[in-house]
Amino acid sequence: MLHRLHHIKRQAGWHGGNIALALCAGAMLVVGLGFMVAALWMLLAVQFSSLVATYVMGLFFLGLSGVLLLIKRLRRPPPVPSLDADLRATAARGQAYQPKGEFPALLEAFLFGVNTYVQVRNRNRRRPPPPPDRDA
Repeated sequence: MLHRLHHIKRQAGWHGGNIALALCAGAMLVVGLGFMVAALWMLLAVQFSSLVATYVMGLFFLGLSGVLLLIKRLRRPPPVPSLDADLRATAARGQAYQPKGEFPALLEAFLFGVNTYVQVRNRNRRRPPPPPDRDA
């Protein structure tokens, strides 16, 4: 149990660092895109007029936002197994919780009870049904 918590903490720290780097990179990207938009607007304003440049830039961003919203709608969330399925898989691998005295007695008893329940439930699911009684 403690190993699982340590693993979760390590993963959370790693993901936190990734998120911080992504936010910094995203901020720099927004600044760079701002300068590119300003340069493109100036180029169009010099070639045509400021009204045409504004219209073209508006259409470009409207189309880009539509494409991004379409991509967002097509993405599916990843499947997440239920807690019951996770407990059953852990018990089937033989990695279920065994009391060792690292938690308070009441918590130890609760975890032992959950472990026993999952093992009994797994045994009942694997056992084939009894054959029908032919004497009756």
